[in-house]
Amino acid sequence: MAHLGVINLPELLERILYFLVVDKTLYPALFVSRLWYRCGAPILWKRIELKWKNKCHSRLKKFIKLVRRKQTPVYCSNVTHLEVSYYHSLSDKKIISIVHSCPNITHLSFINSIAFSNRALELIASSYPNLKYLNLCDDRSFRTREVDDEGLWRIVKSCHKLEYLNIDYRTEITELSICGIIRSCPKLQHLDLSYCKITDVTIEEIARSCLKLKYLNLRGCVNISKKAIDQLNPNTHVENYRDPIDIRAEMERVIELISRQPRVVNIRSRLHQILRQPNSNIFMTVDSGADHSTIDIRQAPRNYSIVLFDDLASPER
Repeated sequence: MAHLGVINLPELLERILYFLVVDKTLYPALFVSRLWYRCGAPILWKRIELKWKNKCHSRLKKFIKLVRRKQTPVYCSNVTHLEVSYYHSLSDKKIISIVHSCPNITHLSFINSIAFSNRALELIASSYPNLKYLNLCDDRSFRTREVDDEGLWRIVKSCHKLEYLNIDYRTEITELSICGIIRSCPKLQHLDLSYCKITDVTIEEIARSCLKLKYLNLRGCVNISKKAIDQLNPNTHVENYRDPIDIRAEMERVIELISRQPRVVNIRSRLHQILRQPNSNIFMTVDSGADHSTIDIRQAPRNYSIVLFDDLASPER
C-alpha cells in the first residue's frame, strides 16, 4: 500500500489546523506551503476581532477598505464572528459593505463603536436572521443618539435566534421595545440592560418569556423591586442588582454625612430632589467601601460624580 503523507490529506490537515486557532497561532502556519494556506485561510477568516486601538488601528482600516471593494475575497463569506470595537467612524455605508461582503455572520459586536443609525440595524436584521450574538453597548454618554426604538424593532421582527444581547447604556431605547425583543427572543441566555430605563414590567416579561436566561446584568437600573426579581428563574444569575430601598437608605446616610460639612453647598437639597424623582432619567449608583462612599449620579447629557469620605465629619479634616 502506498504511503499517504499528511500533506496529501487536506481534510486531515484542516482538522489539525483547527487546534492552532485555539492558541491563536494559525496565521504563521499559512506561510508553510500553498496547501497549508488553502486549508488554513478559510479557518482564519471565520473569526475577526478588530479594535480601534494600538496595533489593531491599521488592521481595522485595512479590513474596512477590503470589504468596500467591488470584488471582495472569497473568504469573506466564511466570516461568522465579527467584532469591531471602539471605532467612532462606523458609518451606515461601512456596515452596508460589511453585510454585503460577509453574509454568514452569527456573532456581531460593535462595543463602543458609533456613527451608525437605525438604517444599519434594519439591514443587519434583514440580512442576518440566524444572528445569535449582538453587542451594541456604548458607555459614551456624549455620543450622538442615532439608534433608538425603530432600529431595535427591526431586530425584534427578524432575529428570533438571539442568545446574547447587550444594550448597555442604550438609554434611548424604551422599555416597550426592550419588552418586545424579550418576547420575540425566547432563546436569550445572556442579557445586559445596564442603565436602561426599565422597571418591574421588564423583569416580569423576562420571567414569562426567557426561561433559558442564565445571566442578567441590571447595573444602574434603580426602579426594580425585590418582589419582581424573585419572579425570575432561580437558574438566572442576576448581576449588580440593588434593592431601591437599600439605595435610598445608603443615600440618606450619605446625605446626613455631607450635610454636616459647611463647605458643601446645597448638596442636601439637590440629592433630596433626586430622591423624589424615581421615574426620571436620573441614574444613581452607590458604592460603599471600607473608608468611603461614592455616589455616581447620571443624568443625560451630563454626568456627575460625587466622592464622599466617611471621615469628612472629623474635625481634623
